Amino acid sequence: MERQEALDQSRGQDRGTDMADANIPQGTGGSLEVAKHGVHETPQKALEKVGSEFEYWSGKLTENSLQMCYALIGANWVVYGSVGTILQSEWAKLSLLMVILTLAINVIGAWYLSESLRKRFEWAESHGPQWENEFQEAVGTRTAFPFTDAHERAGFWLRQAKGLLPLVAGVLLIIGAVLKS
Repeated sequence: MERQEALDQSRGQDRGTDMADANIPQGTGGSLEVAKHGVHETPQKALEKVGSEFEYWSGKLTENSLQMCYALIGANWVVYGSVGTILQSEWAKLSLLMVILTLAINVIGAWYLSESLRKRFEWAESHGPQWENEFQEAVGTRTAFPFTDAHERAGFWLRQAKGLLPLVAGVLLIIGAVLKS
């Protein structure tokens, strides 16, 4: 619980249920009866909560992936002791290859998204009526707006790489360490 509270404080917001929004009827002895409208006041607020959580956990995935990559580089060094020994182990080389791929994909993905979002912003700024039309067409539908389908695909594949490649690198390191001993 303390760890979660520390995480919440580091984000500057409460991640638990905001009980100030719940209706607690008077004279019920303080029972926590949730309001008829639920935890969120409106569908829009519920959607905003989902969006903010997605942003938070996507950011945590990036942070944790990078930290795990750095840890795996150090762990390979500890297990194998030298560059020469690392280069003699196929497991260590594959583990480090996964780490390097993760780091490279992270940089390439950040570059691609930053440039394509810059272009999207510039287009929206200079095409006000079309931007408004896209917005109106997107209301109530499942679309990528205000992003593009390419942005969504890139985000999906970047999350897959950030999650899976460091895990594979860790498994390869463990296999190599067990076989080495």
